[in-house]
Amino acid sequence: MYEIPSNLCLEWKNLNYHVPSNEQSNYTFWQECRKVKELRILKDVSGHMKTGNLVAILGCSGAGKTTLLAAISQRLRGNLTGEVVLNGVAMGRDEMTSISSFLPQFEINVKTFTAYEHLYFMSHFKMHRKTTKAQKRQRVNDLLLACGLRDATHTRIHSLSGGERKRLSLAEELITDPPFIFCDEPTTGLDSYSAYTVIKTLRHLCTRHRVTKHSLTSVYGEDSFTTPPSSSEQSTSNSIEMEVLESDENIFDSIKEIPTLGVFNNSPNGRHKKAIICSIHQPSSAVFELFTHIILMDAGRVVYQGSTDRAFQFFTNLGYVLPQNCNPADFYLKTISDSHTQGKDGELIKTKYENETWGRYSGSWLLARSYSGDYLYNIKNFKKIRWIYQVYLLLIRFITEDSRNIKRGFISLGLFMITSVTLAIMYSGVSGLTQTSVQDIGGSIFMLSSEMIFTFSYGVTYVFPGALPIMRREVGEGTYSLSAYYVAVVLSFIPMAFFKGYVFFSVIYGTVYYARGFMLFLTMGLVLGLSAVTATAYGLFLSSFFETDTMATECAAPFDLIFLIFGGAYYNVDSIPYLKYFSLFFYSNEALMYNFWINVDEIICPENLDHPCVQNGVEVLKRGSFKTAEYTYWVDCLGLLGLAVVFNVVAYYFIRKYVKRSGYY
Repeated sequence: MYEIPSNLCLEWKNLNYHVPSNEQSNYTFWQECRKVKELRILKDVSGHMKTGNLVAILGCSGAGKTTLLAAISQRLRGNLTGEVVLNGVAMGRDEMTSISSFLPQFEINVKTFTAYEHLYFMSHFKMHRKTTKAQKRQRVNDLLLACGLRDATHTRIHSLSGGERKRLSLAEELITDPPFIFCDEPTTGLDSYSAYTVIKTLRHLCTRHRVTKHSLTSVYGEDSFTTPPSSSEQSTSNSIEMEVLESDENIFDSIKEIPTLGVFNNSPNGRHKKAIICSIHQPSSAVFELFTHIILMDAGRVVYQGSTDRAFQFFTNLGYVLPQNCNPADFYLKTISDSHTQGKDGELIKTKYENETWGRYSGSWLLARSYSGDYLYNIKNFKKIRWIYQVYLLLIRFITEDSRNIKRGFISLGLFMITSVTLAIMYSGVSGLTQTSVQDIGGSIFMLSSEMIFTFSYGVTYVFPGALPIMRREVGEGTYSLSAYYVAVVLSFIPMAFFKGYVFFSVIYGTVYYARGFMLFLTMGLVLGLSAVTATAYGLFLSSFFETDTMATECAAPFDLIFLIFGGAYYNVDSIPYLKYFSLFFYSNEALMYNFWINVDEIICPENLDHPCVQNGVEVLKRGSFKTAEYTYWVDCLGLLGLAVVFNVVAYYFIRKYVKRSGYY
């Protein structure tokens, strides 16, 4: 717990950002290979903001608003140059992530969680590891109350309105009470009242560092904080209402505020403020008036930066007078975007801005460099929960999410059972150990193995493409490590792999001639479970290799064909002595065949058979080019586990590549 400096100034200097351009040119193919063209998104952008400011970035579509927001907050990756400093101290990506929060344009969270569950889950990752559960619950309850979500406490996120989702996302970012908040178009998809409510909430956060129920009562109204209480809550509810009614204009100085239990701690006077910067599209006049400062952008450059009050005089001095009853935001955007201001007048605006506005303000808010250094040192020493606890919490989240998709789970299990019943019917006529049953049993074993592998590999190809946005954001924000997330994903599939493996095998165990003891059922079921685990790893590998599940399933065909050929059912594995060890079908098929046939001492051989017959199970294994050594079963099991490890390591590498490749905003 440590104190935030009372005044912070964040500066960004000469920010430039380039991306590859898709424009056509007259270059030849070989010239294109040698020279990659780039499109300049940000052009020497400089600026600043201090605590207490609510800044709006305005501009037409494609002006670079979101890119600038991501660049300042250090959430942008790629060809970004320039410098971001806090009170004169250079800020890297890790430092900036520690002192700020980023509110994305579209909510990225687990939709099956309730509002309370989501905030409580995130509090474990965002707050100090020594914070007690009671303190976390108190913090979550206070944030729900302060953000007007008391009535939606136990409502699942997918059932919340657009405004409630925005406020929930804001509450999530306020868990650590950071001094800087970046919001990407926070009013997108909201009606005028909800948009005004959200921006007014941000305005209150700028004027008061701590979030309190009372500080937002004027935003949402009394009814947002008072619901019909139960008899046990009557006294508490009455006291809250009385406290609000008896408050005067100095209520912000007299009320009890929510304690900060996260990364930051306030000083006793509680007067520290926040700095909030938003990219916003077409704000109403009422919303525009809530901002203290604006940044006007056009084609990747800053045209004006300063207070909203000075903007009127600034454009008036240039000959652009705001008409009566006109939205200032619309007027400013039209002025800087019209074709007649793009030439000489446009350069005049840019030059005047650089010479007057920025020159006047730059450096006037900087504080002692040593104070900021101590502050950042304390942030770097903030202790998050340990890696193993991250895995545990993420595993709980995955299990909870699956348990609330009961319909999908039953459909998946039902289709799986239909397949097993179909196989049981097809092979129900197999009986006894005869020459004809040798081939039938071998075919049924290979079908068992193949169905388990195909079902589980294709059943997880959707995992990473669907989870990539939330994974990229939460890992990028430092909420948890990518390795913890991946391990939790793998662990969440293992119980279902063995459960379905034994259920699948039990359906056909009695119908086909397998019933030779419970131990055979356990050992063959174990192989099917391990096959499912390895197939899951294979599916995760495909899922990580491609950014869409459609592409993953389409490109899986050649891999499946190669592995299937090396499985031993369609090709003599002695002809491919080394390649077979790369096939999960081979390990699964050999382990099942060995487990079934190794203890078969006699197979009926009719006298009038016109071709050589096999006398026992060992001969069956030799004819299929399978090993007969005593350790074969366990070697194949280890082979399946080894392939699972290899697939998971490769999958983790590609997932890490995708997560680190682009920004998380």
